[in-house]
Amino acid sequence: MIEREEQGTTGITTPFNPNMIKIRRDPFTLGQLIDKMQYNEVRFDTPFQRKADLWDDVKQSRLVESLLLRLPLPAFYFDEPDENKQVWNVIDGLQRCSVFKKFILGGQMPLKGLEYLAEQYGTYTYGQLPRELQRRIMQTPLTVYVIEAGTPEEVKFNIFKRINTGGLVLNSQEIRHAMNQGIAADTIAAMAEMDSFKRATGGIKSNRMEDQDFVTRYVAFYLQDYREYKPDLDGFMTKGMEIVRGLTIEKIEKMKADFEKAMKTAYLVFGRDAFRKRENPADKRKPINKALFEVLSVTLAQLEQTACDRLIERKECLAEYFMMLNRDVKFSNSLSSGTGQKENVIFRFTEIEKLIHTILVES
Repeated sequence: MIEREEQGTTGITTPFNPNMIKIRRDPFTLGQLIDKMQYNEVRFDTPFQRKADLWDDVKQSRLVESLLLRLPLPAFYFDEPDENKQVWNVIDGLQRCSVFKKFILGGQMPLKGLEYLAEQYGTYTYGQLPRELQRRIMQTPLTVYVIEAGTPEEVKFNIFKRINTGGLVLNSQEIRHAMNQGIAADTIAAMAEMDSFKRATGGIKSNRMEDQDFVTRYVAFYLQDYREYKPDLDGFMTKGMEIVRGLTIEKIEKMKADFEKAMKTAYLVFGRDAFRKRENPADKRKPINKALFEVLSVTLAQLEQTACDRLIERKECLAEYFMMLNRDVKFSNSLSSGTGQKENVIFRFTEIEKLIHTILVES
């Protein structure tokens, strides 16, 4: 169970330069889009999408019926990953593109459950439609927006969040994962599979990448000094994944090893209470807290192994001090309310660092 978090409404404090946002609107017809599909220039298996071809037969057929009736379609959004402008990744419009591919290119999909044209074309395939209707379909104008190569990752992330309104809305971590394929996404996924992470957290569900969201918090604050944090938190985490793409293998392995050390230490010190806000010994076990995971994992990762061993030796004292800290209203709020605000980020890191320093220096 994960504690509900309120990041706050501080928003982005460093505005984007509008000149960095490169989106073009291409004059396009469905026929041109079909041409790109035919030559594999539209990628359906992109990480932005979880699954294509989810609509039932009736819903697919009624989309085709909309084309026959000359009804306007919603806009399509594509990502152009490189400068050659040939291949597009589908961002928004995957199900509609899947229907077009199946009905027009596949040619074997019979229409079913039409609302207005059932009597004339109720069970037709594309090849059985009159030529004038085939032409009408192919000449259907589309509103197509293309996010051009070179658009900064932070800008893309916010664009994706704003246009991500379809039936399968991606959460922030799923968007980050989609934007950072390769070494960054693979590293985060591998860390989420570590036994030490699963043991320390009690096992976080992997559906919707909730476990990877926790790991990405660690990565973001491990690679970027919390004192330099600028809201918003999503943007900070996205930047962290972007940094991973430029790391050497040695630095990635060091980051993973430090994460392993932090997870093992947290479990040996706190047991089943790791990353949970216990205030008194008699309290029931609390849900896992994202902000507490963030600050404890990074702080422990930055310690030498000898310091971690010392914390394990003094775990009873540390647990007592930690409960006292959780009873502090300001600290508790920094973990649950306005967690993305700069003052709360700095406060919780500072307080945890002070607590651990106290334990380490006491005789």
